[in-house]
Amino acid sequence: MSVDDLMTMLTAGLVGYGIAAGLARLRLAAPPAALMRTNVSGAQVPAALGGPLIVAGLTALACLALVAALGWDPARLGATGVAVAAAVVVMAIAGSWDDRRGDERPRGFKGHLGALRGGRLTGGVLKIVAGFVAGSLAGALLFTDDLQAAVATALLVALGANTVNLFDRAPGRAGKFVFLIATPLMALGGVHWAIAAAGMLGALSACLPLDLGEKAMLGDAGANPLGALLGVGLAVSLGGVGRWVAVVALVALNLISERWSFSAAIANSPWLNRLDQMGRK
Repeated sequence: MSVDDLMTMLTAGLVGYGIAAGLARLRLAAPPAALMRTNVSGAQVPAALGGPLIVAGLTALACLALVAALGWDPARLGATGVAVAAAVVVMAIAGSWDDRRGDERPRGFKGHLGALRGGRLTGGVLKIVAGFVAGSLAGALLFTDDLQAAVATALLVALGANTVNLFDRAPGRAGKFVFLIATPLMALGGVHWAIAAAGMLGALSACLPLDLGEKAMLGDAGANPLGALLGVGLAVSLGGVGRWVAVVALVALNLISERWSFSAAIANSPWLNRLDQMGRK
């Protein structure tokens, strides 16, 4: 990554941070009643950070497109920028719709698919479909002549969106997981993705203290797009074998969650528990 690339990435991150911080403050001044949730501490907390996160991330992308049109080459992200925007928008729409439906009793793939067999469309089913739509769009944009890579991208985006959502069960946990995966991708992965993702990750930096402080939650509108963002990052940063290894790893995490609680596993691991509790009030 060149100095110009790094400057562009940092600037996009600052744009995302500033916009998200301002929007989150406005959003929390009068959060919609439909977004109120009971958190792990029993407090009523709005799942309202998705909107500020997405608006800030997409605004940063739009600013990059404008700067690129003015001649700044590091901001020319090509198909990667479009793929990130498409995946994020699709998952933001699906997540926002699910957030406004309120809490649903079916959990996990098994619960949602069981509800579908019974004739009931749950938000989880919609997000499964949206994940594959978002992933297919990203794969088609990124790998026009490589069907295998396009299919792997579709799976990575769909599974990534659901995986981050699985971690959104305690204050700040999903955001920490996103940064844990995104940091090496930003440093060692695709440069265009790192610049495209910087706005949303900067926005997450602004939202994470509110999540940790139990002032607000990411909600599906925040967690699902962040997972889709990671899916695109894995797709463009890994080779052919690496993508399928990542697919298998995400499938394993999703299957494990069907039988065992991530919260219990984290609580029983001293170092994971310390990381999980870090920054909480």
